[in-house]
Amino acid sequence: MGRQQPQKLDVYVEGFATAAEAEQKGLKLSLALLWEAVSRKHPLRLDYHTPRPCMVYDRIQESGSGCMTSASLTVAMDSSRMVELVKEIFSANIDVDEKLLVSMELFASARLETTERARFVGQVSSLEPLAQSEAYDNPELKELVESFVAQLNKTTSIPKNIKSSVQGRINELKNESISQAIKRLVKDNFPENPDAVSTVEEAYKIRSKILHEGAFDADLAQKSNEIEDIIRQIYSCRLNSNLFVPPNQ
Repeated sequence: MGRQQPQKLDVYVEGFATAAEAEQKGLKLSLALLWEAVSRKHPLRLDYHTPRPCMVYDRIQESGSGCMTSASLTVAMDSSRMVELVKEIFSANIDVDEKLLVSMELFASARLETTERARFVGQVSSLEPLAQSEAYDNPELKELVESFVAQLNKTTSIPKNIKSSVQGRINELKNESISQAIKRLVKDNFPENPDAVSTVEEAYKIRSKILHEGAFDADLAQKSNEIEDIIRQIYSCRLNSNLFVPPNQ
């Protein structure tokens, strides 16, 4: 499959009363295309040069508005069969979560990377849009952080721009880190599978070493496959849809 030439598809949907409605359908169409790629484990890259992965057209015509989404993909499947699979999400009564859309876009395009490291970094990074950092419910911690900030502001020997930067970092201590948020995300989706949490935790550490130290892991291909299946199952839960290609296949 990796040796095939990618196909370029332009998908249109028409007949909406307003441009806003057309845009929402365009986002849903993008989500449906991404889910098809995730579900069948093939690479896909949305091809757009606008703020969002769809383009609304005919905004002022009486016939109404439409939208277009373009995608480049590599898959051994004719377009009619692909449309059937896309309908599962496009026809579902769900709202488009734009963070989920960004996550799936990063994940699906990671398969197009030519190196194992780039693919792995893209896969692990796709978890971040899904992980929402929460504030620690600890009054003592909040009080301690605020006291740090107060002491910092009283110091006259530190330049204003440095104070501002440090204060922002200190205030972040009131909230959990993104890595902790990702661990909680995985725990929520795999409450009876502690191995999933440890796999993601290790993957996030490896990602950091790759980005900050230029490191390489000898078992990166295997770990990439493991993290891929975990993320695919999270998407499956979010969309309440079964994966066409089951995990570990």
